[in-house]
Amino acid sequence: MKRTIILSLLSLFAATISAQEIWTLQQCIDYALDHNISIKKQKNEIRRLNIERNNLKSDFLPNLQAGTTQKMDFGRSLNKNNTYDETNAQSTSLSLSSEIVLFEGLRRFHSIAKNRHDLSAQIAGTEVTRNDLSLNIVSCYFQILLDSEIAEIARQQVLLTEEQISKTRFLIDNGKVPHSQLYDVQAQLADDELTVTEAVNTLRLSRLELMQLMELNDTDSFQIAPIRTGNPETVSLLPDEVYHAALTCMPQIKQAHYKVESSRKSVAIARSGYYPSLSLGAGISSGYYHSDQALNASFSRQLQNNMQKSIYITLSIPLFNRFSTRNEIRTAKVQADNALLALEEEKKALYKDIEKAYTDAVSAYEKYESTTRSVEANMEAHRYAQEKYAAGKSTVFEYNESKMKLANALSAQAQAKYTCLLKNRILNFYACRELAGTN
Repeated sequence: MKRTIILSLLSLFAATISAQEIWTLQQCIDYALDHNISIKKQKNEIRRLNIERNNLKSDFLPNLQAGTTQKMDFGRSLNKNNTYDETNAQSTSLSLSSEIVLFEGLRRFHSIAKNRHDLSAQIAGTEVTRNDLSLNIVSCYFQILLDSEIAEIARQQVLLTEEQISKTRFLIDNGKVPHSQLYDVQAQLADDELTVTEAVNTLRLSRLELMQLMELNDTDSFQIAPIRTGNPETVSLLPDEVYHAALTCMPQIKQAHYKVESSRKSVAIARSGYYPSLSLGAGISSGYYHSDQALNASFSRQLQNNMQKSIYITLSIPLFNRFSTRNEIRTAKVQADNALLALEEEKKALYKDIEKAYTDAVSAYEKYESTTRSVEANMEAHRYAQEKYAAGKSTVFEYNESKMKLANALSAQAQAKYTCLLKNRILNFYACRELAGTN
């Protein structure tokens, strides 16, 4: 009954593939990049920096301010003769002014340049997140392919054991083996069915992990397309070759470079605090005065008579600000030094990742060659064990041992195959080649 349920589940799992949407690797990557929340937040940060740039550019424009004041005095009030009387009075003042900064130590130019580098660093940082997510998607995609192949290997073991049961019954009927061997084979079938169940559950978890990375909620109809890869090939790229190519295209290196340039502009901005600032301004104002005990001119005449126009230049020279500017410069220099160290750290981390991917690819290829020879040898040994068992010249334990060795060899070969293919693809990615490749 258990065997029937497991095989039915496998058949249903395979049959529904044709009715479900098949996702290619590129489709998985594109969907994940479009729906990832971290990438969306980083895009919002890019928008914020663009707004900040517009604000910095607008600082070069003059401002324009208009103002008015309405005042009412009761009791002793100042009259138009500049003396105080016991009377009620009211006054109205109007003003319009504008001011533009002519020089402030090039602070605004340096601020715009810093914003440009910050914006470039943020764009590169977004690309870093996209690359990391893409690599994780590829890794999960290959893990599903591997788990699918291991599940198929386990299913084939069930079929072999079922065939072994038929042969054992034939041998029992002909008196070549005792009836107890049938129980042993049936116990082996139960173990093989358990292996299938575990493999299917592992495959299900791998699919779930990929869907979670993609922010995909439709878990029932999700299936991936196989990749036309062929057999793994020996690694053709050397670590130094890949590293020199990666220095020109990997966004984490570009991001670190932009942060270095931004930190240098922060030092220049801090230094501008030592320079004087020069501003040019102009203004116009007028007013109206009304007293209850005096003859008051009309509103329009008073505005015309009280009109005042001015042009002024303001020079502000910093003399002492409690060493604030000096400490800002020192702090900015420390941050600039940290940015340089971060750049070197990124380069070292990149080279380590490339070296690890190269070593893993070489090891996986060597393991693939070894496991391929092991598979060939175990297939021949299993064929010979089948013949001996069919002739009643070996026990069920000897046959099961050869069958398990073959299954283990096939699983190890699949593991080495997909590891080699994945690491080769990662090396090509670091060498500025397409990650998704061809399905």
